Order: sequence, then C-alpha cells, then structure tokens
Amino acid sequence: MKHSNTEACIFLWLIVLLLVLGAVPGWAAGVANTKHNLSVSGPGDIVAVSERRICIFCHTPHHASPVQPLWSHEMSGASYNLYASTTLSAQPGQPTGASRLCLSCHDGTVALGLLHGAATPLPMAGGIVTLPSGRSSNLQTDLSDDHPVSFSYTASLAATNGELRDPSTLPPAVKLENGDLLQCTSCHNPHKDPYGNFLVMSNTGAALCLACHQKTGWTVSVHATASGVADQGCNACHVPHNAGGSQRLLKTEMEEETCFPCHDEAGSEIDVKTDFNKFHHHPVEAKTGVHDPLEDPLSASSHVECSDCHNPHRITVEAATPPQVSGPLKGVKGVTINGLVVDKADNQYEICFRCHADNSFSPVVAVPRQIQEVNERLRFDPANPAFHPVATVGRNPSVPSLRPEYSPASMIYCSDCHNSDSGSMVGGAGADGVHGSSNPHLLAARYEQDAYPLSYSESNYALCFRCHDPGILFSSLSNFPSHWRHVQRFGASCSLCHDPHGVPVLGGATTTSNAHLINFDTRFVTGSYDSGGRSCTVSCHQRNPRRY
Repeated sequence: MKHSNTEACIFLWLIVLLLVLGAVPGWAAGVANTKHNLSVSGPGDIVAVSERRICIFCHTPHHASPVQPLWSHEMSGASYNLYASTTLSAQPGQPTGASRLCLSCHDGTVALGLLHGAATPLPMAGGIVTLPSGRSSNLQTDLSDDHPVSFSYTASLAATNGELRDPSTLPPAVKLENGDLLQCTSCHNPHKDPYGNFLVMSNTGAALCLACHQKTGWTVSVHATASGVADQGCNACHVPHNAGGSQRLLKTEMEEETCFPCHDEAGSEIDVKTDFNKFHHHPVEAKTGVHDPLEDPLSASSHVECSDCHNPHRITVEAATPPQVSGPLKGVKGVTINGLVVDKADNQYEICFRCHADNSFSPVVAVPRQIQEVNERLRFDPANPAFHPVATVGRNPSVPSLRPEYSPASMIYCSDCHNSDSGSMVGGAGADGVHGSSNPHLLAARYEQDAYPLSYSESNYALCFRCHDPGILFSSLSNFPSHWRHVQRFGASCSLCHDPHGVPVLGGATTTSNAHLINFDTRFVTGSYDSGGRSCTVSCHQRNPRRY
C-alpha cells in the first residue's frame, strides 16, 4: 500500500510527537536506547548539546535531501578506496544506497550534526564535530580493510565463488537491497541493537557470517568446535571493519600474529609460539602479506606462513598413517612426487614439497655431498637407488637394525624427523609440528653431522636411534658389521657416509655406488663405494680398496 507525501509527513511527525510525549513505538524506542540516538538523551558518549529530537540526525519530514528515505543528514562526497583481494569473486563499486547513507557519518568526513541544507551543524557535547578518528566505527575513506558492500549478490556469484550460499537461502534477517545488493544494512539494523554492533542477528558461533559464507570443512573443524573459540567463530581471526590485514580481513597485518593469541603459552589452544621463538624455526615473521591462497607453489616467492601448511577452516584432530595428511594439515595445496600441483594435498610430503622441491626456498645444501641436490622431491624419488621411505616403501627388503615397531614395509613422515624437540612425539609436553626446534634443521632429536672425528655418544645420534636400534646396528647381526668400528671407534658420524633423504638418480646415483643412502660428506671424505663388491675406496682409509 502506498502513501501520499502528506500522509508520510503526518506519520513522521506523529512519531516525533510520540517521542516527545514518551509514547514510543517499538522500533523508535529501540533507537532511543542505542548509540544512534545522538540527541541529548542518548546513552552513548557522543550526544548533542541540546538537540532533543532523536530521529532528526538521519530523517526529517520536511526539507529532506533527494535521497530516500526522507534523509536529513548531509551526504559525504568522498571517493572510497575499495576492498580488493585475489579471492574476491564479487565486483564492488563505490558505495551506493543504504551503505552511502551509513558512510555520511561513518567515514568521518562530515559533521555528525550537519543536516541537509543547514549552514552549521548541530553542536555536539565536548566539541566533537566528526566521528573521532581511532574509533572502530570510523571507517574513514579507506574501505580496503572493510567487508565489501554495494555489490550484486546473486546465485551466479555464489556458484562462481563456490563457498557462498545461494541468496535464496539467506535467513529472513539478512536482507539484500532491491533484492540483490549487499549493503551495510544486510548485516546491520541501524534502528535497534539487541545483539551488539547493530547486527541483524546474533553472530555467536559465526551464525551471521555463515548466513552467507559456507567454508568447506568449517562446521567440523576445531576452530568451529573447540570450546575456546567456538563462540567467536570467524571473529577469532577476522574482523569485518578496520582489519589489520586488509586482504581476507585478518585481525592483524602479520598473519601469524592472528594465530598467536590462541596458540601461545597463555592461549586457550596448543602453544606453537614457544617453538617459533626457538633459534631454529620456520621464519613466519620474515615476510608480511606475501602468502596468497591462489599462489602457484612452483613460482611463489620465498615465504612461509601458518596458512601455507594449515587451512584454518578445515583443521581437525584426525590422526593418519604415513604418508597421508593428518587432520591439522587438511585442505592445503601441495606438489606431488611427480611435480604436479594439487589444490588439496593427500600426503604430508606434498605440503613440504611446496617450498623444498622444484621451487626450493633453500638454495644451499646443508651438507656438501658428492651428488648434491636441493630439490627434495628428487631426493625422495622412488626411482632412486636409495631413499628414506617418505613417498613410498623403501628399496631394501632387509633392515635388521629397525626397532620392532618398524619393518622394511613401513613408511614415515617428514615430521618423524623434522619436528619440535619438546613435543609429545619425543616425550615432551609441547606441541608437535615443524614449527621450531632447538636442534639444527628443525630436527626432533640430536643428530651430529658437522664434526669428524667425534667421540661416540648414543645421544649424538638420538634422531637415528628413534627408528634404528643401536644394539643391533653395532652388532654382528647388522648387514654392515663395521658400523661399530666407523661410528664408535673412529668417530665417524652417520651423516659422513649416509645422505638421509635420498640420492637422486637424476643426479647420477647408481645402485652400485649409492645403495644404502651412501653419498659421502665431501668436507671429510671423498671416494667411491661398491655395494656389489662390498668395498670402499675413500680418502679416510690408509689402504684401498677396503672390503666389508
């Protein structure tokens, strides 16, 4: 039913009269009890000096601006810097409609009391003119750190994005202007504030966010269900306005600082910050704003962030067996053993290969060897004459030194060796994971490799002895009974002869010279190994060849 202009004027003046007399309709009473009541009776800290009319700061029955609905506030003429992101499917333009009305106060450029056509603004208490800078509600003219508005939210957009709900399924509280435009008023109701921040519905457990967003795996993830963050939902990591990290609206500019409030010693969840403070750690603090969810691992610039290894929307506590990814690593990009990029890694080593394979961020070898290679994908290649069983089962059908829990058919994770030295995996109380370690190369236990000769101590090779039993390794039952002579008597480290990852066939490795991970550390020894003849011709021997 449509009303004439006269009827509309009578209706609005009736509202004003009711406000003055105290007989207030429900929605108007709601405004009166919120910070949007800028009159002298307002409950907020920004109020007028003497103006008693509540609605006049936004609406007027007479002399309104051409903007609907009977708008009384002077509009901002600002041009805005818009939100942009590589993952943004929508195409927002300059704010229109209800969003433009909100910004007439909330961009901080127009006096709060400046009514349309007035020469001077209504005076505000304390000499306040515009919305003070520094307030979370002052969005300023830079909207690049705010949720995008004034774009067409359609079924086509939802299908293109893949993680937006079809607009036909939005709850009744979430309204689109003119049937398709997402505006400030889709999330905020300026006339009442029962849920805080003028939200149109409660956002406990991210209910309002999830009205539009349906992130894959979110509902069963630990960030959606863990007691410490479940109620906060998306707001544990993201903020819709004045975000620290503009792309994807993270709370902080440095991505890891968004994670640490929960994941430090005082946080409610697993403490990983302690490991990042260790001397040897993945350097998440070295770069800011570099990681991009759409980046190509084969050409990405050197960096590492929490989200390179963890998808915060899909993390679970599910266990897995090597080489499959466990719950904390679900939904992350990877590179396969064949060098192909996959959007969701199936195996843990594929996540490691993002930075340690074809696009290696470690251009220098840790130990100089006769056959050198920084591409870890090639070092673990199943075609190699020898490799630790990370990508497939090992080549050697007989490994008598293995502890009972392992067999020649066992496979291992990269994180079985590279891990925290204080995590539960090594009997500590800290977090597991390749975050940081007191040992070089992020190793879970001690592994001496930079000295020769070195007096033997079992603790020197604690990492090796997690899988290999030294009692067997140094006995006559070993396939190589002279292990004890080299390691215990002459002080040769395991690393002096063995290349722990693997020896790449593409680098020239052969089954004769490089079986059993033989790839000499050239700082201490040069020469050759003959697996068939069971002999070495090397610089550390006084006579060659030496048979075993």
